[in-house]
Amino acid sequence: MQICRKQAKMIEVAKEMAPVLLGRARNADKDRAVTQQTIDELTDQGFFRIHQPERYGGMAWDISMMVRISAELGQGCGLSCQIFSDLTVQNWILGMNNPAAQDDVWGDNPMALIASSAPVKDGYVKRTDGGLIMDGQWSSASGIDFADWNNMQVFVPPEDGEGLPEHRFALVPKSDYDIEDDSYSLGLAGTGSRTIQLNNVFIPEHRTISSTKLMGGTSPGSEINPGALYRVPSPTLETKVFSAPALGIAKGGLAMIENDISGRKTVGNAAMAELSTAQTRVSEAGAEIDAAEALLLKDCDDAMSIAKAGDIPGIDDRARWSRNNAFAVQLCVRALERLNPLVGARGLTPENDFLRMLRDVHTASLQIMVDWDTQAENAGRIRFGLMPLYPRV
Repeated sequence: MQICRKQAKMIEVAKEMAPVLLGRARNADKDRAVTQQTIDELTDQGFFRIHQPERYGGMAWDISMMVRISAELGQGCGLSCQIFSDLTVQNWILGMNNPAAQDDVWGDNPMALIASSAPVKDGYVKRTDGGLIMDGQWSSASGIDFADWNNMQVFVPPEDGEGLPEHRFALVPKSDYDIEDDSYSLGLAGTGSRTIQLNNVFIPEHRTISSTKLMGGTSPGSEINPGALYRVPSPTLETKVFSAPALGIAKGGLAMIENDISGRKTVGNAAMAELSTAQTRVSEAGAEIDAAEALLLKDCDDAMSIAKAGDIPGIDDRARWSRNNAFAVQLCVRALERLNPLVGARGLTPENDFLRMLRDVHTASLQIMVDWDTQAENAGRIRFGLMPLYPRV
């Protein structure tokens, strides 16, 4: 993808922000939260609006821009970058949603931010006249402390009581849920991925959308938001929520090691930069990170090209993108693991910046959307003409 001058400027701003975010990352990790100042700065620079529809003041840029910006922000603070990617993707998904839902969220506040929760606790959903009733707990709502809405993932029981539940997104305003401060994690601890509690909340039908309507081509939102961006299958960018920050974190870890080695000597007073082991590890890690970045950007560009041609990608394309996305994260993990021995015993202290990056990239790699075993098996099954085990490809 060719980037325009405005896009290049935003990438440069992200690059300039990275050292500032690095200075805050240790406290964000310790406090289990990024600061409001960081969110305000990301907001002021327009980062959250890169995939928001133009009719609400957004930029509606190609999906690769989230990867490019994450590759810079993540070098400073993976926690802040994770929140950026989470909230940014939800703006894009809302752009494909019903026009009435878009107006509910952005009509009075075009700057409104949206988080998302996973249905992995005891959340209960039932159909009712005109919508859904939601009750119970949903988890993993990264960035929820700063969000005005939550685009919650739900499984809606079939109308006739037979068959499989329907996977939907359901938009809930922050006034309708409580946040539990229960986010304790060894990695990405400052993302604030907290549990959400709802008590028999009614969600009107127009604020819900089946994920089957977001699999490429015409969507409810594409009727009013023209252009290829809102015709791309939602999993294509949803899965980048973890891979894009992982890329930035890995790039930051490599830069940190290179800078450290340049001025270090061994206990025998030999320059570390002259050690072949250091040179080889840095070279291999750099190649792995470059390969991960190239893979992510190529798949973004391929998805946009298909959408611009007016076509809909098939399951083979989507499975390949999911596979590549998970593999890119594996490359980032391998790169930092490869560099870790160069840190030495200093890397054993909790406040060590490289150790935090290593913890963060490992945590990102455990999410199901980028879990290598899951996505590799899924892609392999599809290649052999079998039904996928993980349906949202």
